[in-house]
Amino acid sequence: MGSLLRCLLAFSLLLFSVGSRVEAQCVEETQAFGAGEVLDYAAYYNWGFVWVKAGVAKFSVAEENGNYKFTVVADNLPKWEWLYSLHSRHTASVTKDFKPLYMQASTSENGVVTKDYYRYDGDFIYKTYSSRKDTLVRTKVIEHPACSWDIINAVYVARSMDVRNRKEKGKIPFHVIFNDSVYTIYGSVLGREKIETRTGKEYDCLKCTATVVEGTMFEAGVPVYVWITNDVRQIPVLVESKIKVGSVKVYLE
Repeated sequence: MGSLLRCLLAFSLLLFSVGSRVEAQCVEETQAFGAGEVLDYAAYYNWGFVWVKAGVAKFSVAEENGNYKFTVVADNLPKWEWLYSLHSRHTASVTKDFKPLYMQASTSENGVVTKDYYRYDGDFIYKTYSSRKDTLVRTKVIEHPACSWDIINAVYVARSMDVRNRKEKGKIPFHVIFNDSVYTIYGSVLGREKIETRTGKEYDCLKCTATVVEGTMFEAGVPVYVWITNDVRQIPVLVESKIKVGSVKVYLE
C-alpha cells in the first residue's frame, strides 16, 4: 500500500511514451481538461485470490495566476492504518503552454514526514527537501532536459498529447523526471477495448502499454497497461500491472 501514489501515477509514464514527440513546442494547447476537473481513483491489490481495496486518490485541476495548478491527494484506507500508513499531497503547476513551474510534495509514511519542493528555471531544477528524521533543509540541482516533466505535471501533459490520431508507427522515446533522475521510456497503443469500472460504468477505451522505470514498485521490464477514454479528454479509466508482491488495479470511480 505504500506505493499507492506511484501506481496511480504510472499511467503518466505510459501515455507520455505513447504520445510524445520532439518539437520546438512539446505540447499543443489542450481541451483534455480544465479548471474544476476532479477525478477519483481507487487502488485494488491482489493478495492470493482476493482483490482488496487498499487506497484512494483524488486528482484535481485549478487555476493559479493564469496557470494550471494540479493537486493529487492519496491515502490508504483507515482500516489498513495498523499495517501501513501512507498519506500524501502533491501540487504542481505549468503554464497554459505546458512550461513547468514547480512541484511540491508532502508525504507521511508510517509517521515519517518528508517534504520536497522543485522549482524549474531554464535547464535546471532547484530542489529543496527535508525530513522529520532531522532538522536539516537540503538543496539539490537537477538537470532539466527539454520536453521533460516531473511525474505530477506529466500526468496532465500526457493527457494533452493526441494519442488517438498519432501517425507515427512503433514506439517513441520520451524523458520523465522521477526520483531526481531523467529516464527514457518507450510505449505503444495496442488497440480499442470496452472497460467496465467497479461502479458498473462502461467506457470506450484505448489500451496502451509501456515498460516501467527500474527501481520503483514495479519489476524492471514488466509492462504496465492503461486504458484511456477514446475521446479528447483521454482520461485514464484503468491501470493494471504486476508488482513486486502480487498485482494491482487502479480504477476510475
